[in-house]
Amino acid sequence: MAMNNELRYLQKQEQRISTSLIQGLNMLSLPTQAIYNYLVELSMGNPMLEIPEPPTPDRYESILGYEQSLTYLDRGRDPVYGAGVGSGADRGEEHDPYYSKGAAFEADALAGQLKLQLSMCRLKPVEQAIGEEIIGNIDDSGYFIGNLDTICLLYRQPPEVGRRVLSVIQGFQPRGIAAEDVYEALCLQVDDAFEYAQLAKRIIQEDLQAICGGGATVCARKYKVSEACICQVFDYIRSLEPRPGNCDECQFEVSYILPDIIVKKSNDGLDVYLSGDADIPLHLCAEYLKLLQQPGLGQEEWRYMRTCLNEARSLIHSVDIRRQTLHRFALSLVRAQGDFFRFGPEHLQPLTMQQLSAEMGVNVSTVSRTVQDKYISTPWGLFPLKYFFVRALKGTDEGAVSATAAKQRIEQLIRAEEPAAPLTDEQICQALEGEGCCVSRRTVTKYRQAAGIPGYAKRRYKRR
Repeated sequence: MAMNNELRYLQKQEQRISTSLIQGLNMLSLPTQAIYNYLVELSMGNPMLEIPEPPTPDRYESILGYEQSLTYLDRGRDPVYGAGVGSGADRGEEHDPYYSKGAAFEADALAGQLKLQLSMCRLKPVEQAIGEEIIGNIDDSGYFIGNLDTICLLYRQPPEVGRRVLSVIQGFQPRGIAAEDVYEALCLQVDDAFEYAQLAKRIIQEDLQAICGGGATVCARKYKVSEACICQVFDYIRSLEPRPGNCDECQFEVSYILPDIIVKKSNDGLDVYLSGDADIPLHLCAEYLKLLQQPGLGQEEWRYMRTCLNEARSLIHSVDIRRQTLHRFALSLVRAQGDFFRFGPEHLQPLTMQQLSAEMGVNVSTVSRTVQDKYISTPWGLFPLKYFFVRALKGTDEGAVSATAAKQRIEQLIRAEEPAAPLTDEQICQALEGEGCCVSRRTVTKYRQAAGIPGYAKRRYKRR
């Protein structure tokens, strides 16, 4: 049996994604608020990369101020939208209404909130110390588990001082804090403005078990009130929190959104800005560059430094590409949705990512990454970038109408209807057709329900 061994050359084409390209795609998907932390994390493992302190967010980088270094845009002022290099006041240096110093505020623990409220009471130093000691003896459920007499003895104060400070703390938020048991916690939460406040406190202290045992009739006879009154008090007590320290009021997190793009109206048209955080100046470390040029550097050290240098240059290039892409996207979006920025959300035009990517000259996946988790500040409020990509409803007179514009028009028609004769979904559908927007009655019903607007019958009954 003969076997022939032959060498054959096969030609094939493969597409490989480089590490720098993957890094650039990841950076393009990140919003402005997360890009700085991402760069800091990368710089921790690269001695060649030097990243300064985060840029001051009380300024904006004018888009056209950056056009001098772009090769794909015409230099100078945009003749249509008037986005030019403005003065310091135009760029937001004088006052920034879109930025809050609490851009990354996170609520402290329960003890931290109570100490903050205690510091505002202007107590004596010894009372302040007793108050902090009391707060330190509050468990996670919000109950005071310490010994008040021992705390007063520790600070050489009479028990009356401790009770007075404890009473002050029990008036803090959340209501019912620093109670000794569930009965006291519920009583502290009873609002004096409640019509049956005293009765509710008596029921909590004497007949709390009757709430879950169906004892409304027995309590009505005992307290000589109507059974309807007792049921109202029972419902009020059920709304109270038996564990004040676990309520949502003391465990919240506030996160402020920093827009990536800012659009403002001016006398010349529309001014477009990138957020100041989009411009993060990265530098190569001068000390390590000098070290790389020293002749006594070992071969392994030289290779390591050279690799770090290439990675740093690739990262700086990726940051620049991200900023350029965001810049091109902002101008293209303003051109495509100019009526929205000038006249309001009801003038939002149908737009797809394919259409915008064709105008930008990039792949549609690039537009998809650009809009991910990013926001734009407009004269009409703050919107996610995905808000501007809406499908079209076929019109009859003036071309396509966006679904968002149809929703806003439906809400306007319902707000302007006669109270005695509300519009039915069929009448709204006919009114939209008369304005050049062809939608079915089922679509009108879906948009109305999504806006939380009741139907024709409920609106007529409500306005009687």
